[in-house]
Amino acid sequence: MENILIITGEHDIPIAEITAKDMASYKVYFFDPTLVDMIQDSALRNAELVVWDACPDYPTLEQSAHAHAFALEQELDQSLRTMLPECSITAWQHFNLYCFFMAYHWYSGLWRDKQEKLKAGNLHVFLYDNPANFYWPSFLPALLLLEQLRTWNISFSAVTYGARPDESDVVMNLCDGNPCSERFDLLTHLPTCFYDISYFIAELQASGKTNINIEPKYWSVAMAATKNINVIRFKDQQTLSDGRPALDAMAKQLAEKLDSLLTPYIATPEFRIRQTIQLSNLYQSQLVSLHLLEQYFKQHKPGKMLLSDHDAGFHGPLISFAERHNIPVYLLPHSKVGHDCNFSYSNITVLTHPIHGGSPVNVVGKRLLHFSLSFPENFSGHCKMQPPLKKIGLLLNGLALNGVVFNGLMSYIDGIKQIDQWCKQHGIELSIRCRQGQTLAGILNQAIGIERGSIQAALAGSLQTFVQSIDLCLMYGAPTSASLEFLRTGVPILNPIPIPLGKAEAQWANTQVIPRASIEATLEMLDSFISDDNNLHVFCTNQFADYVSLFKQSYALRRFL
Repeated sequence: MENILIITGEHDIPIAEITAKDMASYKVYFFDPTLVDMIQDSALRNAELVVWDACPDYPTLEQSAHAHAFALEQELDQSLRTMLPECSITAWQHFNLYCFFMAYHWYSGLWRDKQEKLKAGNLHVFLYDNPANFYWPSFLPALLLLEQLRTWNISFSAVTYGARPDESDVVMNLCDGNPCSERFDLLTHLPTCFYDISYFIAELQASGKTNINIEPKYWSVAMAATKNINVIRFKDQQTLSDGRPALDAMAKQLAEKLDSLLTPYIATPEFRIRQTIQLSNLYQSQLVSLHLLEQYFKQHKPGKMLLSDHDAGFHGPLISFAERHNIPVYLLPHSKVGHDCNFSYSNITVLTHPIHGGSPVNVVGKRLLHFSLSFPENFSGHCKMQPPLKKIGLLLNGLALNGVVFNGLMSYIDGIKQIDQWCKQHGIELSIRCRQGQTLAGILNQAIGIERGSIQAALAGSLQTFVQSIDLCLMYGAPTSASLEFLRTGVPILNPIPIPLGKAEAQWANTQVIPRASIEATLEMLDSFISDDNNLHVFCTNQFADYVSLFKQSYALRRFL
């Protein structure tokens, strides 16, 4: 039988290249369309992108993953109710478990769908040897395939690689045992706020408030603070005061319950135990962090909390601590806009960029207090007559994360084909700008005939250069913060979508400012711009005015501090 190398992620490519060197002939099957260019640039040959036409739509997948994560969390919470009656751990690991179930549902369905194709060769599977953690590479995709292959009695060989050091025991470094003797106005914790941290810091300094900053375990940003608290390995820390026996007992209870809850999803005991230990250690580190917060702030509680909406692992204990002591919590966007909150605490306020669409709700569906922040903005629109369309930009968002595809690939490509054909029919140049790291040049060249060089050229310059080079932008699929660069400069922008968006994606842009419609409806609007130049001018003028008007009801961050 012919050798078939199975690629589930970009990290598989180097080990697959090594394996292929010793083979006289082989094929490569891969399932993530964002790997096309990487594999074309590798030493691998005879590669085939295997498309999953019957894949679930992204909103359904997203909803299912949230539901399964919440169900598992609630069972865990019930198992600790007698040991932890005053606190709920529901939502403490929600983002992590959501990513786990996204990967589980996607890959278990993918492998079942491709059973017949996988029977046709001698399979070589590469297993990235780490438990599932957030959306990073893990053993889950390949393991689910191996479990299916054993069930189907299909022969295979498997290679493990890429083990990372375990970091599941990291806690806030509040371990000196001495209560904090000073009162801070704010406790800040802002993982992943890479783009707007200077604005947040400036507003914090302008407020004149003191703050104690909890550095994140992952995605840390330099934060100006009255006092900074770093992280520490709990297993290396011997100075934790009272409470250790109870925490150890809770961790044991969690591990036993997690093992039973994960059995339907990870059948192989060795790997299920590793996933269980990793998750139970994370919960234990969160319980330790909550205990340390109570110890450290025993004398003086912080007045408010300012947190990022992106949970890097400490949100659970921080929000539970806030709830115990009725401390107001403000959620800041790590990327301009926020999403729904997975916690039930009622004293949470969401602060976002004015472009945010919709109203965030908490885990029980209750609308949260929500205000727009007056992010710094330089408006540079103009009132002169809009020239006729000569060049349209197509802005592509990411197509997949860890192999989970956000859009049905065929619908995604068909929509781009329609836009390309429309531009050719009207003598308009189309410039496509992909996301860095997901260039899709090979796919677009094969499906539409677009030259790879033009894709690379559009990426070579800055986003600002791209904005200045086009007359109108089509932001394709899920909206992104790149839209703001077009809005502030008065370059008209529309949002055609090939398939429905998930709820979180849909909230990213105010549709009263950026019209969102099907490919066909968007092209009809473009037809009106072609038939009458004044239609384009009126749209452009109104869109710029609508964007500017959003800021009339926005507030400086310092007002909330």
